[in-house]
Amino acid sequence: MTAPLDTAASSPDLAGRRVRPPATVIAAAALTIVVASVGTYGAVFFTGIDGYDDVDITFVSLYAYVALIGIVSVVLQLRGSAIGRAGAITWALFGVMFTLVKLITIQEMEAIGFGVVSLIVLALEFAPATRRFIREG
Repeated sequence: MTAPLDTAASSPDLAGRRVRPPATVIAAAALTIVVASVGTYGAVFFTGIDGYDDVDITFVSLYAYVALIGIVSVVLQLRGSAIGRAGAITWALFGVMFTLVKLITIQEMEAIGFGVVSLIVLALEFAPATRRFIREG
């Protein structure tokens, strides 16, 4: 007669298995990817309408770099990474600050939508389900 098999202890695949990300993490990832992509396209397109000078190239490069950090961060967060969550929070804070700068300096009301999405991402990042998922991962 054989002893019952403890699958969690005998199978490293089952023992280290992660649970499915909660809706808050998935929504934050989707919003971040869409807004970072659209924002980068807008930065490249609208900055280059009159041609690029050195300041424009620096701005577009920096914006694209920050957008890439946001996208990589949410992908890592989907895998349960605490560093990914920190990067997503940083990206969202950058989005809020960037929106405020655009509103104050050039009164660009079109930036409000990006700021609102950044605030929504921040709220999703601090939601209990997101914190629990990262802590358990």
